[in-house]
Amino acid sequence: MRTTIVVAAAACMLFAMVMQPFALEHERRPIEPGALSQLPGMPLSQEECAAVKGGDVRMKLNGDRTKLTVNVIDNEYEARLGRIPPVKVLEYDVHNRIVDTVKAPFMPATKEGRELAASGQVTTKPSSFPAGYWSVTAVKPRDDKYGPYFIATNAVGQVDLYRNNGAGNYQHLGTGADIGYGLHANTNPFSVSKSYGCIVMKQQDVAELAGILSADRRQNSNAVQKIYVPSGRAGER
Repeated sequence: MRTTIVVAAAACMLFAMVMQPFALEHERRPIEPGALSQLPGMPLSQEECAAVKGGDVRMKLNGDRTKLTVNVIDNEYEARLGRIPPVKVLEYDVHNRIVDTVKAPFMPATKEGRELAASGQVTTKPSSFPAGYWSVTAVKPRDDKYGPYFIATNAVGQVDLYRNNGAGNYQHLGTGADIGYGLHANTNPFSVSKSYGCIVMKQQDVAELAGILSADRRQNSNAVQKIYVPSGRAGER
C-alpha cells in the first residue's frame, strides 16, 4: 500500500510540473495546474500528493512567524487528502526574534563545515528559522532554560561564519550550512525573549505540543510529522 501511495505521489508531482506553463479556463477564469484536482476526474495537486504521504500532525507558521497552526489529522487516507476535517486544530503564539550577535554556536551540516569548525573556534551570526517544509525528528525533554521540551527538526539554514582572532575581533569567514533548528520555550518573558534561530513558544504550549507529537508517534511509529515555514519577515534581528 505504501509503495502505491509513493508511486501515485510521484506521478502527481510529475504531472504538476508538466502542466505548470498551462492554465485551464473554468467559469471564464484561468485555473492554475495546482487547482486542477478540484475538478472531477483530475489528478491530485502537488500539495495534495504531499499530504497523502505526510503524517498525522501538520504544523504551519504564518508569514510573520507569530502564529503556529497545528492540525491533528486522523490516520486515514481520506483524512490525509483533506476530505475529512482534522480531529483537532490548535493555534499557538510564537516568535522568531533573533539574537544580534556573531558569537552564536556553529552546528555544521556538511563535512566541509565540520572540518572548518575543527580548525579553530568558529561562531555564527544566527539567522531566522529556514523557510521550507521540514520534518520533526525528535521530541526531547529539557530541564534548562529552553525546556520543558525541545522539538527538533531537520531544517538546514545558511549563516554567516566568524572566527575569533584571540584579540576580541571576529573575522568573517563566509557562510555555511547550519542545523539544530527546532521549537522550544525560554525562561525569559515571552515578549522579550530571543533565540539563535529556533521558534520560541510559551512553556505550557510547547509542553502540550510535545505531548501531541509523542502520542501520535506512539500510535504510529512511522508517522511523518511536518512543519511548513513560509518565507517572510521573521521579527527583530
